[in-house]
Amino acid sequence: MASRAHRGAAGLMLAGLLGLAACGASPEAEAPALTADQALIAGVEGPLALSRWTPDGPPRAVLLALHGYGEYAPTAFEEAATSWAEGGVLVYAYDQRGFGRNPSNRRWAGAEAMIADAAAAAADAAGRHPDLPLFVAGVSMGGAVALSAAGEDRLPPATRGLILLAPALWGGDSLSPLYRASAWLAAKLTPDTRFSARSSPVRIRPTDNWDMLRRVSADPLRFANPSPREFQGLIRLMDRAVEAAPTARLDTLTVIGEKDEVIPPQSVRAAHDRLPEPKTFAYVPTAWHMLLRDLEAETVHDLVLNWMLERAE
Repeated sequence: MASRAHRGAAGLMLAGLLGLAACGASPEAEAPALTADQALIAGVEGPLALSRWTPDGPPRAVLLALHGYGEYAPTAFEEAATSWAEGGVLVYAYDQRGFGRNPSNRRWAGAEAMIADAAAAAADAAGRHPDLPLFVAGVSMGGAVALSAAGEDRLPPATRGLILLAPALWGGDSLSPLYRASAWLAAKLTPDTRFSARSSPVRIRPTDNWDMLRRVSADPLRFANPSPREFQGLIRLMDRAVEAAPTARLDTLTVIGEKDEVIPPQSVRAAHDRLPEPKTFAYVPTAWHMLLRDLEAETVHDLVLNWMLERAE
């Protein structure tokens, strides 16, 4: 199905790329102070907010999960991580720098900082559980961060596999020069202006789970009004991820929904085709962009869990 993100003005299409147009903007809130148990030391700028889901019995594997733009770990992964923990996987998910419960919320950190954080967090997880296989998963923007870290050989040797879920891989030759030029011009002219989704004539539907979407949109720690500076930063991150794909020498699962209106499936497939073997591509007929939280998200939860457990033996 052709993505709606191909229609209309280029700047609005980039808003669609981030999955923001249908989600609304949230009121700003101060990030809460973190306790020692809630913080993960990652990167060079201090602690990042951490969430964990622990199996009842001995874990069979460890998963580090990276959320998408504007999101943060608890809301992005609660349902999926609960399911994975019930299946025996210990899940760590942190709020990426510039998002969620971190003091840096709403301050774009840049691709290098986020990739460095992912590498440090993966090393931290591997160090805590040296006898367990480690998997790294990224959703949307988190997928671009995870793929960049893998392709640049920054993940620890214990990493058994990479999981890309509706990954933001609309970069390289897949993104037209018109969109690039529009993003560059907007970043030069009004770099810090935040666009309101309500003012956009383009409506991107990210999920069929409207109750969840309303709850997410009302969360004061989540935000959905990107600036041109962030558009440009995300394009650079996606370019970096696509460039890194041929050297991401990990067993990789790529999952995209047939109903995804945010990221063009053909751009994800093109990036997946650049990956070395072994790799698996899953095109889920019932899934949208927020594929871990759709009404039929259990299909994706089970797909990811089974893929990990098959490789954790």
